Amino acid sequence: MNNNIPLRALQIFESCARLESCSLAANELSITQSAVSQQIKQLEDYFLEKLFYRNAGKINLTEAGLELRQRLSPVFYDLNSVCASLVPTMSGEVRVHSYTSLAARWLVPNMEKLRKQYPELNINVGMFQNDIEMSDMIADIFIVTRESQDGYLFKPLIKETLIAFCSPEYLERAGEITAQNLHEHCLLFSKHKDYGLDWDSWFRDNGVEMSSTQKRLVFNHNMLAVQAAIFGEGIVLGVEQTLRVEIESGNLVKLDLPSCYSGFNYSIAYKASKQRDARIMKIVDWICDKYPRVSS
Repeated sequence: MNNNIPLRALQIFESCARLESCSLAANELSITQSAVSQQIKQLEDYFLEKLFYRNAGKINLTEAGLELRQRLSPVFYDLNSVCASLVPTMSGEVRVHSYTSLAARWLVPNMEKLRKQYPELNINVGMFQNDIEMSDMIADIFIVTRESQDGYLFKPLIKETLIAFCSPEYLERAGEITAQNLHEHCLLFSKHKDYGLDWDSWFRDNGVEMSSTQKRLVFNHNMLAVQAAIFGEGIVLGVEQTLRVEIESGNLVKLDLPSCYSGFNYSIAYKASKQRDARIMKIVDWICDKYPRVSS
């Protein structure tokens, strides 16, 4: 690694990582996809690490890419804040930071509705995999599972309830799926840093014994397990609200199995000092009003 920091390449990487697309990043930055690829290659040569891999037409972050994205996010948000203080036309921006799955599977699909309701606001959406220390340098609004932080107000959003889903094709092949015949099916496990494997929690909470021969695939993120379910590889546990797009498009169907509580409650948080900021409160109230509450 040399000392000539590739600042332009870092900017392009941040855009690709945030949008999960090289083509969208090219459009945002008004450059060609070829230029994006060249800059990403330059950055990978600089760090001597692979930063992205492609899956089903989308780009995904490697472990090195995820770490770089997490370290760059506050830097770019801070730069945006500096620019916003100097350029009046940027003062309408509201930054919303959320968990990966909720940001990608609920916020992004609903951004057009939000933008139509508040066309005067520029919405900047970011995401994180684990709870972070909230700061003005990162965002104005956070969706988190923590219950408190000095200087912040919290509004309850949802109790995380995990429900079983699979693809229609898998269900058609499998026939009836019950708690008693799960040993005949492949379960798609997601690993969480706090509560471990989600299916382990499901079996424990519902008093069902897991077979010693249970077929399984284990993923380090629920989004990967969901993708596997969409491709018909087994049964996944997920939050119905964040899977609504997949359900309504027919990619997933809800199974008649018991649910389980993950142990986490989501809240929307913002600084107490900003509760008089009409821009921020419009978005907070919109999310609280629009985020679906469904029974398990």
